[in-house]
Amino acid sequence: MRRWGWISLTIALFFVSASVRCQEPAAQTKPADASTAAAGALAEPEVLTLQQAITIALANNRQIKIFDQNVLISNDEILAARTQRYPHFSVDVTGSGLLTPVTIKFPKGAFGFDGTNPLPSGPTTVTTDPKFSALSMVQAYQPLTQLWSAHLNLGLLDVGKKLSQEQLRQQKQQITDSVKQSYYQLLQSESALDATNESVKALQEVDRTTEEYVKQKAALPYQSAGVKVQLAQAQLQQVTLQDTIQTQKENLNNLMGRHLATDFTLSPVPDTLPEEGSIDLARQNALNGRSEIRQARFKVDQATYSRRLQKAQYIPEVGIRYLFFSPFTVEGLPRYFNSLGIQLKWDIYDWGYKKHLMDEKQRQIDQSQLNLTETSSQVVLDVSNRFRKLREARASLNVAQLAQEAEKEKLEVVLEQYKQKTTLLSNLQTEQANMAQAAAQYQQALANFWTARADFEKAMGTD
Repeated sequence: MRRWGWISLTIALFFVSASVRCQEPAAQTKPADASTAAAGALAEPEVLTLQQAITIALANNRQIKIFDQNVLISNDEILAARTQRYPHFSVDVTGSGLLTPVTIKFPKGAFGFDGTNPLPSGPTTVTTDPKFSALSMVQAYQPLTQLWSAHLNLGLLDVGKKLSQEQLRQQKQQITDSVKQSYYQLLQSESALDATNESVKALQEVDRTTEEYVKQKAALPYQSAGVKVQLAQAQLQQVTLQDTIQTQKENLNNLMGRHLATDFTLSPVPDTLPEEGSIDLARQNALNGRSEIRQARFKVDQATYSRRLQKAQYIPEVGIRYLFFSPFTVEGLPRYFNSLGIQLKWDIYDWGYKKHLMDEKQRQIDQSQLNLTETSSQVVLDVSNRFRKLREARASLNVAQLAQEAEKEKLEVVLEQYKQKTTLLSNLQTEQANMAQAAAQYQQALANFWTARADFEKAMGTD
């Protein structure tokens, strides 16, 4: 009886170790916690796919909304700059009280002759007594040559808007990567919890059987106590994983911008990515998708527009100006003046000021182009490294899976030999330890695979 008791105990422990083995990455999406589901509401929790989690996060995440305001600000700047192409109107009215009389002297004949008589016939003085006076000036100016500068400034602001949009896109990519990392970690935790739940069930059966053997004098009390310690350790791990899953769910809910207590279960994810089969495809997608490269290109465009805008400063300022001037409370002067003409302003010589600014803008263009080249090289290096890391992680996962299956078959053989009394219990316990080690290595390889996959998707700039 004692011998059969040990056989039953060993078989139970074998199934505990075998249950640790997880399926392929795409199949690791079972419900998180049976006890939590039983204690929850009557309605089943929603099944949350990875794409749904990303979509909800992009729609509700507060950091994304902050960056979206930058795009709206850039759009307002463009709308404001467009008004600089239209006529400018200004009204200036000055009201004051004269402190001293205004005296205007007209010499003889100042206004010509009336036949042979000079107008005025002699020196004439016109005096305005001190009183309230007012001057008004109305101007309208339509720029002409400055329209080119306004056009270039609009182009510069439009590139700035595109840069803001790309920064918003980069923030979305960061949120997407965070959601994927959280989703994959939650898959891993749920897989570990499933294995622990099976282990607890098996140890509970072993504990019950061992107690019966103790009553039947087929096992010693210290053996039963050892099983109870193993059961308590497994239950502790079960509680720890349950708490970990709840924390990870709260973090994922926070990324999605919804209530932290919202319950859900996970859905399978694709096992492979199209870019895993070709490093050239992965590099091309990274060059087209990485936000750092797109931002570097926009900065080159910004530097180019800045140089063209600076070059436009050589163009003289020419515009059409209308002027209405009325000193309507000063006696002796015309009631108003009206004028329409061309206004020209040109800084003929500036001691090389504009040239030095042009040189500065050209250096900024050269610097931006170098930065674009360097950023592209770094992106290619990054995605190539992540591509190889993912390939190694997948190969390591396959090796760990094959090793676990080999240990399982070997353990079955040793167990059968033990039943036939052709091997010792110590040999069976050794094989059981090897099986547990192989299962642990598989779990570690699986965790490394999910991490490598998330890093590879981030390196490609996947939206």
